[in-house]
Amino acid sequence: MSGPQTSRRRSVDDRPLRTTDTGAAMSKQGKSSKLVNTVYNAAYRVGFSPWDLGPPMPELVDLIEGEQALAPGRALDLGCGAGTKSVYLAQHGWKVTGADVSTEAIKQARRKAEDSGVTVDFVVCDLLSDLDGILAGPYDFLLDFGCAHSFRDAAKAVYARNIAAVAAPGATLYLYAFTKGPLSVRQSEIDTDFAPYWNLVSAVPGSKRGIPDAGPTWYRLTRKD
Repeated sequence: MSGPQTSRRRSVDDRPLRTTDTGAAMSKQGKSSKLVNTVYNAAYRVGFSPWDLGPPMPELVDLIEGEQALAPGRALDLGCGAGTKSVYLAQHGWKVTGADVSTEAIKQARRKAEDSGVTVDFVVCDLLSDLDGILAGPYDFLLDFGCAHSFRDAAKAVYARNIAAVAAPGATLYLYAFTKGPLSVRQSEIDTDFAPYWNLVSAVPGSKRGIPDAGPTWYRLTRKD
């Protein structure tokens, strides 16, 4: 790597987080969120983030680039990780905010956006906390790639409410989740936890399957007026 590139990356890494990223946001996080932050920070530091690997899945590409693609507007990448999908959306005309609880993930995401030549507003925050004043909605499109299925029990209802609060009326939520096992979002949870704020449009099995098959599903929802 050349000297100028190294210098530019260091400036991105050292850039101060917004005030909502540190003290104010972290004071709102419960102990569980601080633990999650620690675990994810460690995973990103050692390069173990399989959920961030590979290009965007065909279903997302079709929604963004297909014949009936969404019109670009303001997008929120929920649990954005190292920013792969945030960068993809920005490259296709969206004004993007990426949110994640991991400070290390956000640092990597900022480097990725810088290297890709796009502008993305990356924010460290706990999506189970009050997002007022932290995420500057309203957003027209919310992408959740494996974020909701990391929450347990009642936390999913809190999450559904919190993200609805920063979504524009009629906004699209595109949620990818497993439907089997401990990390999952079953349709029964969509029908209960998400229903007060979101209308279910479709639930389509994911085209990419693993072994064992965790039942990956794309849920498409719209924000109730």
